[in-house]
Amino acid sequence: MKLFRYLGSVRQEMRDTTWPTRKELRHDTSTVVWLSILFAAYFAIIDNGIQWLLNLFIFK
Repeated sequence: MKLFRYLGSVRQEMRDTTWPTRKELRHDTSTVVWLSILFAAYFAIIDNGIQWLLNLFIFK
């Protein structure tokens, strides 16, 4: 009994959900991809800088 009520409420929530349009989905996905690339490049630069400093001071 509880399972059927739960599944019914899940079905109702899925109907009430406002789904993004194809244009919104494409825009949001491209934003996530570009920001991921940007952050990966930023952290790679920072990591290489720290590694260079450590090599400069520690591993003479």
